[in-house]
Amino acid sequence: MTVTELTVGQVAKAAGVTANAVRFYERYGVINAHRNSGNARRFTVDAICRIRLALAAQRVGITLKESAEILAGIPPLSGDLGLWVGAGEELIRMGRSRIDRLQATVDELASMDFLQNDPRA
Repeated sequence: MTVTELTVGQVAKAAGVTANAVRFYERYGVINAHRNSGNARRFTVDAICRIRLALAAQRVGITLKESAEILAGIPPLSGDLGLWVGAGEELIRMGRSRIDRLQATVDELASMDFLQNDPRA
């Protein structure tokens, strides 16, 4: 095993998730594994960053599918910081958009104006 190949357990520990969560992220395409000669999953070190970004994005309501689509633009082991920054900025933009929609809904609830409007009008 080379330094860039990590086991499910190593990725889980470094990303702060369970081994089952690593498999879950793989199923959704957030991370990708290859199989070694013993048929065990092996991940590149960037799987840790991909999981951490997806975890943060989930906290503001971004789905794993959405995160996977954004992170798909970054090749494995890419050292191109611009690609990582771009993905992060897109996740931030999506998160802010969701926060804005949630805030508008909370504001609507707080005003209770929707109770006074006649839906038949």
